[in-house]
Amino acid sequence: MKLFLLGFGLTAVLAMGQEGKNVRPLSAKEDEKWMIKWNRSDDFNKDEVNWKMWFKKPENFGAWTWDNEKNVSVKDGILTLTLRKEKGEEAAYTSGMLKSYASGTYGYYEARINGAGLFPGACPAFWLYSKIDDSVVEKGKVRYSEIDIVEITQRGDAKEGNERIMDHNLHAILSNGEKGNKGREWRRPHKFVEEQSLEYHAPFDPREDFHTYGCLVEQDEIVWYVDGVEVGRKKNVLWHRKMNVALSLGLRAPFAVFANNRLTPVKRAKGGAFPTSMKVDYIRVWEKSE
Repeated sequence: MKLFLLGFGLTAVLAMGQEGKNVRPLSAKEDEKWMIKWNRSDDFNKDEVNWKMWFKKPENFGAWTWDNEKNVSVKDGILTLTLRKEKGEEAAYTSGMLKSYASGTYGYYEARINGAGLFPGACPAFWLYSKIDDSVVEKGKVRYSEIDIVEITQRGDAKEGNERIMDHNLHAILSNGEKGNKGREWRRPHKFVEEQSLEYHAPFDPREDFHTYGCLVEQDEIVWYVDGVEVGRKKNVLWHRKMNVALSLGLRAPFAVFANNRLTPVKRAKGGAFPTSMKVDYIRVWEKSE
């Protein structure tokens, strides 16, 4: 009976994502000591977003515009990010994004997320990214680091099972020896599959309920988790720059295509159940305490 209760308790914790606002990573080992970094962690338990911690107007870089005034809200301890197709403007989309002012590198990152209803076309994401430092000229040195803790439902068609595919990828920019933009050498996961690409087929539809997505970033290795269970790992070769934490709801095919290192809108794309929203229960960042 005792073993049954212990098993039931573990199952309940995994299902609820440590309800009660975690004090430890969901996949932490018993002897590990972790300290929450409150400058990048949030329970979303106030009446509005804490804009002293999150950028209200993050930089735009895709086929849409971040409009946090319109597309970010908090209610009953849940953050909602919404993606909209604007009326009267062809191929004009707005969405919501939280980007932390504070940055860091090594630690454990975790968020409890309910994916957006629109598929295909919307991609809820939890990720880390640095500034692009074009002052780095030495060939082969890192100018930019990005760790995708999870990108949900970003396949471009409704083929059965595609809604369950998640991406846990790595991106980087290296210097090719030249100054400025010309000196940027992008390293994308589709070209460096073994080193940077990780695809996970979940046993659930991420649009239907909350699940917990985590990532352990260490000097030698990066490990990804879903509901506290490891889904893959990669050697940490290039991802040592300080990175901001981000939660975002991006646009994907058939409403956007990737070209010239950025997503651009498809002008005559039709359909799509807009607006669509992702929800976040909490975000946690820990660093190991010796």
